[in-house]
Order: sequence, then C-alpha cells, then structure tokens
Amino acid sequence: MTRHPRLQLPLLFALATAACAAKGESTTPEDTGPAPTAGAQDIRTTDLALDLGALTGQATLVVVPSAGKVTLDVAGLTLSAVTVDGEAVAIDITDGILSLPAPGTPDPVTVVVAYAFPARTPATFDGWMPSLGVSFVWPYYCSNLFPCDPSLDDGVTFTMNVTGVEDGLTAIYPASTHGDGPAYMAAVAVGDYTKLDLGTTTAGTTLSAWYLPGQRALEDATAGTAHLVSAFDYFEQTYGPYNFGPEAGTVEVDWGADSWGGMEHHPFFHVGKFDFNDEEAQVHEAGHGWFGDGVRIACWEDFVLSEGTTTYIAAHALEQVDGPNEWDYYVDDFLTPICEGNSPDPTLVNTIVLPDTCNEIDFVNDDLWSITPYMKGACFYEEVADVIGQDALDQTLSEFYTTHVGEAARMQDMIDLIESRADAADKPAIDALVTDWLLSYDCPENYAERCRTHGN
Repeated sequence: MTRHPRLQLPLLFALATAACAAKGESTTPEDTGPAPTAGAQDIRTTDLALDLGALTGQATLVVVPSAGKVTLDVAGLTLSAVTVDGEAVAIDITDGILSLPAPGTPDPVTVVVAYAFPARTPATFDGWMPSLGVSFVWPYYCSNLFPCDPSLDDGVTFTMNVTGVEDGLTAIYPASTHGDGPAYMAAVAVGDYTKLDLGTTTAGTTLSAWYLPGQRALEDATAGTAHLVSAFDYFEQTYGPYNFGPEAGTVEVDWGADSWGGMEHHPFFHVGKFDFNDEEAQVHEAGHGWFGDGVRIACWEDFVLSEGTTTYIAAHALEQVDGPNEWDYYVDDFLTPICEGNSPDPTLVNTIVLPDTCNEIDFVNDDLWSITPYMKGACFYEEVADVIGQDALDQTLSEFYTTHVGEAARMQDMIDLIESRADAADKPAIDALVTDWLLSYDCPENYAERCRTHGN
C-alpha cells in the first residue's frame, strides 16, 4: 500500500468503524479483526466467478485440510450451497467461520461455495463498492467478497472471471495471478477505461496503464508511468523474476474524494486518480510485486518488511533509471513530522516499527498502521546501503526474495540475512541501525541528514 497519508487517513477511519455484513445462517458478529488461522490448512488455489450485477459468486477452492476439516472465513457472505469433492454438505457457520468436514485424507479437497456478497459503501471501504466501481478487501476483509483465509501465512493463487458489468464499461482483473499471494491481493476495478501500452521489460513482462476519462487523463497516465517499465525491469533484473505472470500494469481507481496513494493488487495494481501522475506511487505499488505480495509478511508486526522495503526499493529504482529523487520528499513531507511529533495527521504518528510480537496487535487500530514503518524502514535500508554498499544490499534483497518468493517471512529474517552477508566489521553498525530505526520509538539524532544523504 502506498504511503500517502491522504489515502491512509480515510481508510484507517473506514476500516476501524466497519462491521461485517450479514451472512448465511449465522448472526453478524462485531468486527474483531482477522479470523483465526487454521493451522496446517493450505488453500492452494481459489477460482472466483463473480457476477457484479447480481452480487453473486461461486468460489472453487483447492484446499489441504487441517485435522480433518476445512475452515473458511465467510463473515460477509450469504451462502446458498456448498460441496466438498462434489458432495453437498451442510452449511455450518459459527462466528463467521464455515467449517467443513474433510475426514480421512491429507490430500487436497475441492470446495465449491455458491454465495451472495454485499454491495459495500465508501463509508465502510471493505468489499465490492459499486458506487466507486472498485473492490478493496485489505487487510483482512476478503470475506466480504469471497470465502477465504485472511491469515498472512496462507498464500493463494487466484483465477478470476467477472461478469455482470454494465455495457460500455470495462472490468480490469487478472484471469490468473499465476503465483501465490496474500488473500487481499485479488481485486477488480470497473470503469470507462482506456488502455495505454507502456512496453515490455527485458524479461518479457508486458506493462500497461488503464486510465479513466478526464481532461488530463492521458497526460497524467503518461507522466506517472514515465519510468515504470524501466523501474519494473530493474526489479526483475536485480531482485528476481516477477511472480505474477507475463502481464502487469497500473489501474487508475476512483476512491472518492480521497483518491490518493495505491494498493498492491498484483498483477494489476490500483493507484488513486489524484496520484496517477505520481511516479513514486506507481513504482511503489509495482515494487510490492517483490515485497508484500511476492514475499508476504508473516505477522502484521512485520509490516515494515512490506512497506519499508518497498519504499526503499521504489526510491532506489527511480534513482537507478534516472527518475526523480524521492529522498527529500520522504524526509521533509513524512519523516520530519513523524520525528518532531508536530503533525495533526494521525498517520504521521511515531511508533516502534518492529514490535516483538506476532499477530497480537489489532492492526487497523494500532499506530503501526501509519506512515512510520514506510519511512523508518526506508531510512534503515538506505543507511544499510551506506554501510555495506548499494550493490551488496541489492544482492541481499535478491537472495531474500528468491528464497522466500511465494512464502511468508519475517523482518527478523531479513535482518539476519543482511548481517550474515555483511563483513564482521560492519555488523556492529548494522546492529545500531536496527536499534535506531526499527526498535526505538525516538528517531535517531540527525535523522533527516542521515536518511537523505547517500554515502555511496
């Protein structure tokens, strides 16, 4: 998710106050955050057939059961039929969790769920919003659109087919995500779109931009994607192959009056209409194909692994391809208000960005959901590059990505790898940077100069 506070603030408010919609054969509970994880359960694939006009769907899931059952979050859905390996089963829902028997086999089973999903509003911002023509289920509201496991450790490959779209409009969604990603990655946007072909990377990934009508629509799309192909190419050549298919691109979305920032719905990531001309927003969302989606975070407390890493590689890639320098922008517009504590914007609140727990926080109501992990995380990496060299850091990021792509990992795993690949003489300096930027509430002395000044 892009770091822009003008997007973060309305979404923080909306998600903190949202409640789950009605669901089949159960009472709607208060929204208490993510559903419980299901142990060794593994949702391998999810095929979604969504009719946006009728507000109905059919989900076909291939699932490795846990302890003889399959559990799915369906808290926002009204179920009409469920089968397991072709056999109809009773719809048993408790506190929004559908429990299905799958006894006697460790092998994958095929679960088919027919259901209706609600038309959500911008006030809740947690499902399909027909008034805006866009879905949004981050961080753990996937059950307002499809049966899912929102826990971070269970990645899934999606296939999708969307119907019921009004004549004259286009639905933008991936027919397949090709590789495992978090449950919140699946999305659809519907509008009067025009497709702008951007080009193809060295590895053969074709990039496009879909933009909405407007007086300056083409100019904004062209400006915002000026270095997108070259930055995407840098990610592929430097960190490793893109995991979500041969085609990717950016989709302009209308999130209402607060259409700033973006969301990492790979392979077709969403960027708000007011930021569609912003190169950093575009490259940041592209970068989540490597960190955040390509490598998932294992715990919400690892948010900095997604956002701090992506903020750094976005600025770094833009530098490498002769794009704009973003470090003054990061420091002056975000880091300084965070560190000085003088901003009325609640997304610019200081906090420790690497808590020592795992999935024990109420994420949407915690200070960790703020701009701080983006900025402190990016500054941490920038100073690590000063210590060990940018090329060495790039090599370490590549090793981390290629080791963990399609999996969930922790920020401590990244720290451990950085230290294991550094010279012994550099390890005390890296330890100090971990303390200064990730483990301390107060910003380090001379934080602005340290973050914006590159040593090599």
